[in-house]
Amino acid sequence: MHMEIDPVSAWERLRASRSKRPGRATAGARAKTYSTALEQAQQMFRAAQEVGPQTRPLLVFYGLSQAGRAIAASAVDLKGESWNLVSHGIKASGFDKDFADIELRTTPREALAASYG
Repeated sequence: MHMEIDPVSAWERLRASRSKRPGRATAGARAKTYSTALEQAQQMFRAAQEVGPQTRPLLVFYGLSQAGRAIAASAVDLKGESWNLVSHGIKASGFDKDFADIELRTTPREALAASYG
């Protein structure tokens, strides 16, 4: 699905979703995680606009990590504690390339669990 929306309007909609949270993020830890992660993602992305190109990828990385936590908290298909991300789960490479060419990949939950032990 493709949707035309300017970034300011998109963030207004996302901010509004913190009072009427989607999916399973309606109460408890999921609600708190959704709201907090969404706020942190927005602040990271906003900060990324203000810094130089050497620091920008780091802020975008953490902004994406927090956005992922908000998505996981609201995900209907994630049951039990499987929504609660225990690490970043996102890997970035290509920091030597232009910003638009940096690759972000997610790590499957099973691989993360194995790496912790």
